[in-house]
Amino acid sequence: MHYLNEDFARDLPEGDVFRNLQGLEGKVYRHVKGRKTLQFELAGKSYFVKQHFGVGWREILKNVLQLRMPILGAENEWQAIQKLNSLGLATMTSVAYGSKGWNPASRQSLIVTEDLVETISLEDYCKDWRKNPPAFAVKHKLLSKLANISRELHQNGICHRDYYLCHFLLPKNTQLNKTTGEGKAGKDFDLYLIDLHRALIKNPLGMRWVIKDISGLLYSALEIGLTQRDLYRFIKIYSGQNLRDALAQDGTFWGAVHKRAMAMYKKLGPAD
Repeated sequence: MHYLNEDFARDLPEGDVFRNLQGLEGKVYRHVKGRKTLQFELAGKSYFVKQHFGVGWREILKNVLQLRMPILGAENEWQAIQKLNSLGLATMTSVAYGSKGWNPASRQSLIVTEDLVETISLEDYCKDWRKNPPAFAVKHKLLSKLANISRELHQNGICHRDYYLCHFLLPKNTQLNKTTGEGKAGKDFDLYLIDLHRALIKNPLGMRWVIKDISGLLYSALEIGLTQRDLYRFIKIYSGQNLRDALAQDGTFWGAVHKRAMAMYKKLGPAD
């Protein structure tokens, strides 16, 4: 194992840690070729494990020919979590990470993270906004959070690559003040960014990666009743400029973001 949290390790059964974790059984959330994600409990605590079993040379070659970065195992998510932690951005807490084998096509790996219990995705939190609009301050606060997180990611060379509202988790006990948009007793609150296994870390990022992230976020928010003014507010915060300067200097970028989001909507329909 490359990393093993001491408290988590104490609750594990004796024997080969990697083999035991790779053989875990629990509630399967996703099972695709070469990868499985499941939730399990240990000593009364809930965890998620992503198990990678190797993608094969055919998948690697296909990605290379398509000029795409192949995801070979859990290392990508491990590195992304560490990067977000270093930036002070809320994300998953990893308690174990390991790999086995040298062949990139058949290498096995895994990462275990604490379950972010009692949270709700922003997709679910915002899904009835069109019929029941939130207080202005609440919407403004969440937009500001998303814009600042996005800006911090991209300025530090991180592209999520699956950047949708469903991958932001808000603690269920967060009671946003309708006047200020703040959490309890005027305190700030976290939005946890999850599902980092495809994240790209490359500084500086190519513009196409930034467009991919922001257009994905816009696509996932098209059905929650945002106004043009809301979108302009996001642009101002993300760019750190007034709206006129942001559109004058980066109009091509924002046009590309809108075009890609609309193309996704036409092809895929509303985000679920």
